[in-house]
Amino acid sequence: MHISNKRKSKTWAALLLSGTLLFSLHTPSYAAAEQNAPLPKPSWTSSSLSLTQVNTEKDVIVNEVNAVPAKNLVYVHSSQPVTKTSSNTKLDWQLDSLQALDATTGQLKWNVIFHEKSGPYTTYSNSLYTSNGTAYVYMEYSDGTKKVYSFNTSGKTNWVKNVSNSSSMYLLDDDTLLIASSPGVQSNGSVRSAISLYDKKGKLITEKTINGSVLKAGSDRIVVDASKQTKVGSFWQPAANPKVEIYDRTLNRLSFYQFPSNANTLGDGGGESLAILKDGSVIMRANFANTGNKLMGFGTDGKLAWGRAIAGNAYVQTAGNSYTLFTGQKLELYTMKGQVTERTFKEEQPILMQVDRTQDGQYKLDFAKKGYILDPQTLDTVHEYEFASSPGLLDGYSTYNDHIIYQINEDALSKYVLKTASAK
Repeated sequence: MHISNKRKSKTWAALLLSGTLLFSLHTPSYAAAEQNAPLPKPSWTSSSLSLTQVNTEKDVIVNEVNAVPAKNLVYVHSSQPVTKTSSNTKLDWQLDSLQALDATTGQLKWNVIFHEKSGPYTTYSNSLYTSNGTAYVYMEYSDGTKKVYSFNTSGKTNWVKNVSNSSSMYLLDDDTLLIASSPGVQSNGSVRSAISLYDKKGKLITEKTINGSVLKAGSDRIVVDASKQTKVGSFWQPAANPKVEIYDRTLNRLSFYQFPSNANTLGDGGGESLAILKDGSVIMRANFANTGNKLMGFGTDGKLAWGRAIAGNAYVQTAGNSYTLFTGQKLELYTMKGQVTERTFKEEQPILMQVDRTQDGQYKLDFAKKGYILDPQTLDTVHEYEFASSPGLLDGYSTYNDHIIYQINEDALSKYVLKTASAK
């Protein structure tokens, strides 16, 4: 791993409550935000994010953009594909870097490159970030080694841990880092996972080996698929109707739920098929033969609380203790208790729509020509802006935090400051 302070870089029969949910509809008021405001010109555009250490014409793959207002930083984790050029390299590979830019100027402050010239190359990577700027990066290398790195806001390594098996990382609500590692599927189809929790200093808090694979972790909950997998040809296939177990942060199992045989949880519909809300509630999507799609809600005790029929083409997105369903041109807002409000976007084209959760916990909607930032409790407009070109921000990676959009344009990062109501 090489650390540079110079600019060297370019480039997821249930219980259906029908008519018994609590509905408290809120009528949105949209006048507070500036209407039809064009997206402002960028405050700055960075130099190229492409790494010059490799000879390739392939585009930069941006894995993550993360803003840290408290530290005036913007992180960009990118991977640059590298074509096999010698007999010493068995496969095409990727050159990974973590770059930290000054949020005021866009200038590079530091850069970590996860490759030494004579060392192993990266085959897979992932990254997570805390609100105070700690960056966690997981790397798998061509020699079989797997490492988790922790970096501070100066680009210095806090700690490095070697893991023996392929792993996934998750952040809990107290910034505890969860690492779930598994050697893969055993010959009988079962999976075992080692779960380890670390504090910010890299000290092990607790660990446990469980039956199953971690599907997702967040807030103070861990959702596990405890089913055996089925071999199809030479590949192992997860159960379509899994046995789901929910654990708390002490790795104590709270509950389990066996999806019925007519359920399929594998990738139906759009948006989040499994999500953990801020209070630890869990929602999970499934398609039931002959009846269609449902959202299944598991309460803070981990037990099934309700099932709600949704459209097969509904797009699901969560933020805080709420979730939204976008169907056609209608956006509906729910909590675990029921519907809160809804909003229709008649002038927009849903086929070119995407809904995301922003870093500061709001909803971000991007259409072909227009974008919105919406309040997560009311769907009121916080910002509304038009794109100079179509399809606007859909054609590049972006993140929003604290009235600012950071957008990847080709191989560079641009900063757009949105006007607030007080600034008009």
